[in-house]
This record gives sequence, structure tokens and C-alpha cells, in this order.
Amino acid sequence: MNKLVKVFVLAAAMVFCGQAVAQTRGAFFLGASFPMKDYAEFDGFDEFALVAHDEEDGGAGIGFNAGFKWYYNIGVKGLGVMLSLDGMYNGPCEDLKTAYRNMEIGFGNQNAGGSFSYSSTPKYINVPLNLGLNYIYRFNPNFGIYVEAGAGANLRFITQMETVSKLQLLGGETKTVTTNKYDSAFGFAYQLGAGFEVAKNLVIGCSFYDLGKASVKMTETKKTIVGSSNPVTTTDFKELGTVHPVMILARIGFCF
Repeated sequence: MNKLVKVFVLAAAMVFCGQAVAQTRGAFFLGASFPMKDYAEFDGFDEFALVAHDEEDGGAGIGFNAGFKWYYNIGVKGLGVMLSLDGMYNGPCEDLKTAYRNMEIGFGNQNAGGSFSYSSTPKYINVPLNLGLNYIYRFNPNFGIYVEAGAGANLRFITQMETVSKLQLLGGETKTVTTNKYDSAFGFAYQLGAGFEVAKNLVIGCSFYDLGKASVKMTETKKTIVGSSNPVTTTDFKELGTVHPVMILARIGFCF
């Protein structure tokens, strides 16, 4: 990982401190993120990587992305070094949303006088930094097509999950608030992309991103309050499944 950081720092220095004769340009991208493979699958909580051990279903839904790319011409017409920094957000897929709702409804049916609800559910945030090459062939000054590829590292975040359960027992109401906080993780990332450029200002493209497989580690905190007594808090560390973000991005870019 330290070697990758040094490579990125060197690449950034090339882009921002290159020779005066070199050409640099940048682009800001916005678009949609379409999860693929296990990252998009949800076949029940028993196979959900964020709650079950040794599972790989990510349950990610269609999300959005934003990112920057810097291009540094290396003296060959159309060919340049590319440094990219992206942010991808994916919430739960529709099957997972339905499962959350069913959990809330089912708990109430099975426990008279009780309730169960999700205060927050986990979402994925991925931040890949890639270094690679971009080649663009311009048919004329106003239209060109490009291909690119890069590799680097991804920093994955998972937002916390919090549930609240209430039970009416002989000693009064028992309320339990459970908070799952997920550790961030690094993974090896690479991307492949293609698209076209219009008038040297507008870029429309599609990219494939594989952000690497990383395990899910979580700190679970439970705060239980029985009646009017003082809350009792317990904390447990758990190692769960693995998440492998793989996605296709469709996006539009604006050059500067």
C-alpha cells in the first residue's frame, strides 16, 4: 500500500508540476452506478455479508457517482497519463428494502405489545484513486472517441445500521437500541472505460470498475433499558462476510 501511495504522489506531481510544454486538462464527471455480481445480490439475511459470517451478498442498489480526472499529455498525440478520483454511493437494492420492511412487520406480529424498527440502514460509499492511461482519437476538432484503463486502491465505507426494539414484559417495557458500526477497508481497484468527446468540452462514457474484495468488520453496541432502570450497554466486535464492489458507471463529464 505504501508503494501505491508513492506512485500516486508522483503522478500528482507530474500532473500539477509538469514541464511548461506539457498539456494538462481535467474533467468533472456525474453519473449512475449499476452494481454487478455478488455486490448486487440479496438472497436473504442469512447470506447478507453485513450481518452473516462468511457470506458475500452485498445487496447494493443502483446509485450515483461523482469524480474528477486529470490528464497529462506525455508527448504522443492522443496519449496521456490519467489520474482519477471518484466517489460512488449505493444504497440497498429493492429486495433488501423489502426484507427490512418485512422484518419490522413480522416482529410486531410475533410479539404482542412489541415493535421493531430500523433507525438507519447501511449504505456503501467507495472512493477509488486510480492511475492509468487515456487515449483519444479525434476525427475532427469537435468529435473524438477514447479508451482508458487504470489501477490503484479503493477506500470503502459502510454507514452504520441502527435498530430499536421494544417489548412489553411483566417488569415493564424493555427497549433495546442496537448500533452496528462498520470499519472502513482498503481494496485493490481497477477500471476500464470508453466513450466519446464532443467539442473538447463534453465527455460521455461508460466505465467498468472492480474495487476489490475486502472483509466486513463491525462493532456492535447494544443499549438495553428495562422499565425506568439505568441503561445497560454491551459492546461486541464481529468479523462478518466479504464485500466485492463491482459496477458499471454511465456518466457525463465536463472538461476544464
